[in-house]
Amino acid sequence: MKKEWLLLFISIAATVVVALGLIRWLAPDLLGGPTDLQLVQLDEKVPAFYEGVFREEHFSYRDFQLKDPLTRVRNHPFFPRVEVLGPHDLLGFRNREVPVAADVVTIGDSITYGNNAVIEQNWPSHLQTAINRDDVTVYNMSTGGWGAVQYLDMFSKATLFKPRVVVVAFYTGNDPLESFSMVYGNEHWRWLMPDAGLSASDAPSVTFPAPEAETWPVAFQDGVITAFTPTLRLASNQDHRAVKAGYDIMAGVAEQISKLAQQGGVKVVFTIIPTKELVFAEKVRREGVTAPEDYALLVQHENKNIERLAVAISSLPNANYVDLLTPLQNAVLGPTNLYTNSADGHPSAAGYRVIGETIAQEISESIPDRASGLYALQNGDSYQILLINEEGVWNFRSEDLIEENGWPPGTLPSIDYRDTVNLPHRGVITTVDPARFGPACCEPVE
Repeated sequence: MKKEWLLLFISIAATVVVALGLIRWLAPDLLGGPTDLQLVQLDEKVPAFYEGVFREEHFSYRDFQLKDPLTRVRNHPFFPRVEVLGPHDLLGFRNREVPVAADVVTIGDSITYGNNAVIEQNWPSHLQTAINRDDVTVYNMSTGGWGAVQYLDMFSKATLFKPRVVVVAFYTGNDPLESFSMVYGNEHWRWLMPDAGLSASDAPSVTFPAPEAETWPVAFQDGVITAFTPTLRLASNQDHRAVKAGYDIMAGVAEQISKLAQQGGVKVVFTIIPTKELVFAEKVRREGVTAPEDYALLVQHENKNIERLAVAISSLPNANYVDLLTPLQNAVLGPTNLYTNSADGHPSAAGYRVIGETIAQEISESIPDRASGLYALQNGDSYQILLINEEGVWNFRSEDLIEENGWPPGTLPSIDYRDTVNLPHRGVITTVDPARFGPACCEPVE
């Protein structure tokens, strides 16, 4: 009998200890323990935060890109070069810093990253310049070797920057087959399969980089010299079941992004960057240059693929489509080479400028004017009154100072934190200076 009572007592005691432990862990306030003194258990698979961010290998700079289980590759964080590659920020994207909020986020592959140009001359930077506002932040989330699947993956992360506009740039030169490879070769993305009858082995073989025998050099009458790789680019545009599936994946990704954008109140702009070969097609035709058979086939198929994808995108709600083929084709008719003299398919700084300025025309109206005046910023259950003038963001030491500087009483317009975070914060107003801190400071100049 004593043994049974002893076992019962031990069982009850153990139950109480476990219960108290669970309460202490899940609801420490119930037992009087402050939450900021809780010990956080480290996940064996996920390193502690700072160890995950400031990893020693990030500072070795041996590799431009690293392997990734979901995006296949990612850019090396803190990559320091500032020539035609880099620099990379903390997240591995080609920016000089990571903003708290971004008005515009760009997502794409190596062309949006900006191969062949310094960071100030890639198209997201030309976009920033064309917008011509120092209060507007453009953040570039692009990586070479990415396709539609990675664009979808990045879009959900891009929304954390609370952007007004996200620009997603497809590239017909390799996105179809790269997207096909990701969906049919990675279990995580198989839900995007448009054709269950295909497998990863159905992709056509592609030789990259293109062998010299498949390179077609051309010298135009105005002195522009370049080279084309039509066989390589035809691989992602040929009449092939896997290629069609690749374009269907791109259209499906656009639809998914459109839905996510609508849910998050973000405007999404899609564009399709054509191959260099298609950009020069009209110039080749006008000069009567005899083109290889693969070049003619590429122009024919790529035109149809772009048209079909553009129609699918244009039918989506909350999505806008920007045509880049027409402005690029018109621009290369002149004597300025938008690409390099080599067979490299990436634009040069001049080509990136055309892309950036064309997209800027579409999105500029989606970015509201810089805030100016007196606003109420919600801060938990309370609010604070902010003055935004040409100098930046100010707080008032007291409400009396607001009236003494000439602001009449009344209901104030509200403002979101994201609209102030990238403006300079100047401190607290402690003086009466209506010219500087009153309504006159925020009146538009005629």
